[in-house]
Amino acid sequence: MSSGQEVRLRRLGEDRLRGVLQAHRLFLGRSPGGQRASLKFVDLSGVDLSGCVLAEADLTGAHLRSCVMRGADLSRADLFGADLTKADLTGARMTAVDLRGATLRDAVLTKAVMARADLREGMLMATANGDLRHSHPDKVTVLAGAAARGASLHGAKLSNSVMKQADLRNANLSNTLLANADLAKADLTGCNLQGADLTGANMTGAIMDGATLGGAIMTAAVLQRASLLGVVLEDVDLSKADLRNAVASGRSVPDVAGTLRRHADWVASNGHTGARADLTGCDLSGLDLRGTDLSAAVLRGAVLRGVNLSCALLAMADLSLIDARSATLTGATLRGARLERAILAQAAMAQVLAGPQRIRGHTDWPTDFSRARLEDTCLTRADLTGARLTAADLTRSDLSGADLSGAMLDGAVLADAHLRGALLDGAALSGCIGLPKRGAT
Repeated sequence: MSSGQEVRLRRLGEDRLRGVLQAHRLFLGRSPGGQRASLKFVDLSGVDLSGCVLAEADLTGAHLRSCVMRGADLSRADLFGADLTKADLTGARMTAVDLRGATLRDAVLTKAVMARADLREGMLMATANGDLRHSHPDKVTVLAGAAARGASLHGAKLSNSVMKQADLRNANLSNTLLANADLAKADLTGCNLQGADLTGANMTGAIMDGATLGGAIMTAAVLQRASLLGVVLEDVDLSKADLRNAVASGRSVPDVAGTLRRHADWVASNGHTGARADLTGCDLSGLDLRGTDLSAAVLRGAVLRGVNLSCALLAMADLSLIDARSATLTGATLRGARLERAILAQAAMAQVLAGPQRIRGHTDWPTDFSRARLEDTCLTRADLTGARLTAADLTRSDLSGADLSGAMLDGAVLADAHLRGALLDGAALSGCIGLPKRGAT
């Protein structure tokens, strides 16, 4: 896009800006005196627009550097070629916004809603003294270094965008178009990338631990040195993908028996002899480890599908990001263990001991199931006192007779869960989804 006329950024006085915003509100309400806000090539850098309604506004080529727009409504707005460097868009509503050719370098997009946003490459040119120039220094669509933790970008168009070192932890990028996007060293921990098109994307050094990639297309993607612990890749198209030096779950263990023996010595001797077991990313599928003492062992990202860990001792163990679908942990001791983002769907966990670990002279250490996937899991009569289950998915889980006293269930999903006889005294239930009535089956 180019312009044949002289274009210069202009500032608006406070009164003039207030008038534009008021007229725009009337425009959106289809009221007399209403007029769509036209802020093309306006310099609003550093202005506080928190909570402002700018839906459908024309902000083409606008400079919004360091602008504060927390909770603002920019749905369907035209921000083609806009400069949003270091802008604070926390919680902003940006559904179907046009951000082609815009730069959001180092912007804050935490929990912003950007469903169906258009962030494809684009180039807005303006004239300056008769010479064509880019509307901002980055020249292309850039989100490099952006803080978009928990943002919703479902169905967004991000092909060819530059998102290097962006913080996209827990963001929703399902069904997004990310073909040939540059995500080098981006943090995509726990990101929802189901159905995303990442064809040819550069994800060198990206952190994708715990991300969900079901149905994603990653043909010819570059994943050199990427971390993929706890990621299920069974139905992901990785044809021609470059996975050199990538860290993923499923590596073989040459001497499981020896590792467990040395760990037993380490536990018995209080660390004086033997060696702590480090089974990070190892594939232990199908093993019979009943009653095994794995206290304080490191199993981060390990594959434990179908493993029998009945009555095993796993106190203070690192079980984060494990894939333990259909595993048996009946009666296992999990006190103080880390199970963040663990996949425990359909696991048998009746009567597990997952209350806090008592540590002499220190605060009790809670068991952490934050963001764990516990769908269809049997947790009958489980001791989950004080456990962290923040944002955990307990859909259809059986918690009959479980003790959840003092547990943290903020944002947890309990749709169709069974809670007959469960104790929830003092439990934190803010934002809990699908919480059934007490006594429901």
